[in-house]
Amino acid sequence: VIMAEVKETELEVAFKLFDQDKDGLVTTEELKMLIEKVGGCMSEGEARGMMRQANKDSNGGIDYSEFRKLWAIVRGEEEDELEIRQDFRRVDLDGNGFITKEEMLAVISDCDYFVSDKLVEAQKCIAELDVDQDGQVSYPEFILVWKYRKQ
Repeated sequence: VIMAEVKETELEVAFKLFDQDKDGLVTTEELKMLIEKVGGCMSEGEARGMMRQANKDSNGGIDYSEFRKLWAIVRGEEEDELEIRQDFRRVDLDGNGFITKEEMLAVISDCDYFVSDKLVEAQKCIAELDVDQDGQVSYPEFILVWKYRKQ
């Protein structure tokens, strides 16, 4: 998947995650808050640098038309991103762009690594990845946690 091929639906889902106050603009503060929400840490300087690269009109916020660029910066290098996307697709069994608890359970059930209650493990995995707490994991949530959560 090259940058131009990012689906509009993925972009919309990602924009909603970032635009926490739903005012149609992503601010530096919202970017930092989202990275913190996924368990990561981003300095003011890093956040401002990303924003500056994507903000064409220098109005202090990223609107939806500028967001594709910010999303590309956040996702990072294409080679790494391809691998993450493949991991996501392995768990997104029906290919609808979201990982549900049932899909996570199906994948965990096939895995000998998890020895305790597999349903509990599936629920734990979803809870860790489900940034907006809608009960499923979108690709934007998956890659944000994957790339930015501190181990």
